Amino acid sequence: MSSQTPLPSVFTRTVPRLAPDGMGKGLFASTDIKTGEDVVYIKVPFVAVLDKPRLDDTCSGCFGKKQLESETDLKACTGCRVVKYCDRACQSKDWKFAHSLECPIFQKVKPMVLPNNARAILRMVLRTGRNKYSTQELDVFSGLETHMQQIEQSQAQLDRVTLTARAIKNYSETDMNEVSIAEYAAKLDLNSFNLTTALYDRIGLYLHPYAALINHSCNFNSTVGFDGEELFVKAVRPIKKDEQIFISYIDTTTPHEIRRTELSERYFFDCRCTRCAKGTDTPEDRFSGTPEDTSVLETAERKALELMQSASASETKPEESIAELESALHILHKTGVWPLTRQPYASLRDQLIVSLLSAGNFGRAFIQAAIRYLRVDPALYSSAHPIRHMHAWILVKLSIYASQSLDPNSKESAFLQKFEINFYFILWYILADLASKQMESCTVPSFKNLVGSHFAQVHNEFKVYGVDPSTSRPLFAAEWKKLERLVSLALEKE
Repeated sequence: MSSQTPLPSVFTRTVPRLAPDGMGKGLFASTDIKTGEDVVYIKVPFVAVLDKPRLDDTCSGCFGKKQLESETDLKACTGCRVVKYCDRACQSKDWKFAHSLECPIFQKVKPMVLPNNARAILRMVLRTGRNKYSTQELDVFSGLETHMQQIEQSQAQLDRVTLTARAIKNYSETDMNEVSIAEYAAKLDLNSFNLTTALYDRIGLYLHPYAALINHSCNFNSTVGFDGEELFVKAVRPIKKDEQIFISYIDTTTPHEIRRTELSERYFFDCRCTRCAKGTDTPEDRFSGTPEDTSVLETAERKALELMQSASASETKPEESIAELESALHILHKTGVWPLTRQPYASLRDQLIVSLLSAGNFGRAFIQAAIRYLRVDPALYSSAHPIRHMHAWILVKLSIYASQSLDPNSKESAFLQKFEINFYFILWYILADLASKQMESCTVPSFKNLVGSHFAQVHNEFKVYGVDPSTSRPLFAAEWKKLERLVSLALEKE
């Protein structure tokens, strides 16, 4: 059982102390921790705000937690009309936390809506001025690094911090000086998390000073997830007592040099983890064969990235985006040595799946999601990693669509029909696998409840029709082999 710290709403199996190699403070396990167990659990954030595009479709009180349970018509705050809520309970909670302080300012700056970082800094400044934080919270927050010296070496970054601080000073009419507000802005910039839903869709920014003490490693042992406003840091592998807790600040599936550049430019440090010590002698940097001409590979990568960027700019035109992403996949595939798991191959496929879903092309999305589930994710993520479970969940949903909503005249439908796959069997198979791994999964409680309820429903539906999946494993395994053959053929055609 996690113990509570002197910080309000923080429960943890860790203790803070100085970390080696100049990493400043870090968190260290106070006991042995099993895979999937909570390392840190924080019930209430120091600050959390929605991204501007999510203000219209996500509750600012529960951050979408209730919306996951049932569809809800959000109601806008009658004062500012900027934030929206599921119900009176969500509105009341957020009003007490901070909205009563910011609502008059939101009204004053209309029709402008402040960007997410400005709204987050404004909340922190206003709550500090009204003594809404405990002394312990402010003490930990004050100890966080600002790296102002490094920020001052980048004119663009310095301008962003100082201009935001000046604006917050003017809007809030606070007694806090601009220098202190700029330090708040710098700490937010360096220590904030991407706030996500329980399904790991990004919706905003989150900061808590205790969670900010966790250092980075490309060879991380923990992952971060959110369930509404609750933060969960979970062990992605067994952690021994006194072992330092590490999360990843970046996408660690990218090659060595890209990771190091991003960490240096964004967080101002050189990573010295065991993975970085290997340099380019790691799976994410290797090719599947010996490249005869590196310039050919560099050209292929550049063209693929250009198409990927163009596809991102064409999000309002899904068919154009799909065509560009498929061309990018083909360019990398044509090299003959580019592994499916080496970036940007994997990210291109992720983006393609999103574009196909946006276009309502569920057949092609199912094929791509099956490739990712069977061939990509097992190499990129551990079995407990939440991203792997999210991708499995997407394949579950696509199995339902594929069984019900395919255009019988489409090429994808004809391709899928060749294999005579029973999608309900595939659906049960994936859900059964997810349900069996719930104890070690690093997903959050709402997602686990979602998996559990869907598995029970599908399992019972089979039994109603006289099929007990628990005793029909060979039947389900045969359907799974069909899916594996489908994936192999789809990759050949890529």
